[in-house]
Amino acid sequence: MLKLSKKEIPGRKNLVYWLAKAIFTWGNKHLAEVHVEMPDSVRELKKKNSVFLYGGLHKSLWEASGILISMHLENLPIPYPGMGDNLVKGKFFQSMAQKMGLFLIKRATTRREIIESARHLKNYLINLLAHGIDVLAYPEGTRTSIPTKGRYGDFFPTMFEAVLEYEKNKNEILTQNPNLINYDSYVIPFNIDYSKVREDREIIEGSKGKPRTLYIKDTLKMLKHIGPVYVSLGDPIKIADNLDKRRKELAVYTRERCLELIKILPKNIVSCAILDAIAAGNTGPDGITANISRNIEKLESRRHCFREFSIDDDPRDILEKVAQKDKSYRDINEKDIELYRLYARYIGHYFDEIPG
Repeated sequence: MLKLSKKEIPGRKNLVYWLAKAIFTWGNKHLAEVHVEMPDSVRELKKKNSVFLYGGLHKSLWEASGILISMHLENLPIPYPGMGDNLVKGKFFQSMAQKMGLFLIKRATTRREIIESARHLKNYLINLLAHGIDVLAYPEGTRTSIPTKGRYGDFFPTMFEAVLEYEKNKNEILTQNPNLINYDSYVIPFNIDYSKVREDREIIEGSKGKPRTLYIKDTLKMLKHIGPVYVSLGDPIKIADNLDKRRKELAVYTRERCLELIKILPKNIVSCAILDAIAAGNTGPDGITANISRNIEKLESRRHCFREFSIDDDPRDILEKVAQKDKSYRDINEKDIELYRLYARYIGHYFDEIPG
């Protein structure tokens, strides 16, 4: 049985954590329009002995701090987040990150390193969960699945193996560690949608599309106003009721729940319409607005996912709304096709559901 120890978990009672929380709380309130949607059951469960493993889709580095502060402002405990060690370089920055509760996940290259990294991650997560500490991670492992593959990535199963193993072995864990509390474990699916992804240009520009190291200048860029952001938490998945699932099955199930949380924003709809217009050789306003109408009609069954527009809105108003905020949508140019493709692909799975 894994040896558990609170000493292995960095504490947050330090100046670095409190200063970072204060800065990002200010930024969340004043430099973004954050809308949080979550079921009442999430708050209710937090009043009981429960521990959460948050797993979600990954689109932007804003999420490194943005979702944590959003939870804090909703009176939820701030989870310990995981991040690839390629994003935080140097012992100084890694030490700063650990003081904030962030744990680094080794980006392995060889099979032996992959196995060792997964084992270490699983054991660390079990230790956190056993001590009642919520965890947040992005099981895709990257924010570049959409631009490089045209679809959201599959979820790696390690974090789900950890929560399953904790729940299955909980009685033995509590017997060997009588000081620990019996926590009911849950996976909480989540997703974040943006009217503008902070680093959209970086993501689509070839080699620059690889995640950058989080230097101070990158962190400060996250503080600029990024407009409306939609943070969506899904219904809790009680692990005790899903012990029949294998780790990969739980990963697939959670990914499906995350996909259902994705919101459809004006920029997504307009981007789809522009791509259709380019393919048809008619990129004038009339051609684009006609495509907007057709796409909204196709997605009528998903109207509950619409944000910032409704099914009854004039498509010309929707196009104008997007063009006012992003000049790339004022004068349609094929040089920006990868930008249009990026925002269209964020909702591409909804079109895949449509027969024919």
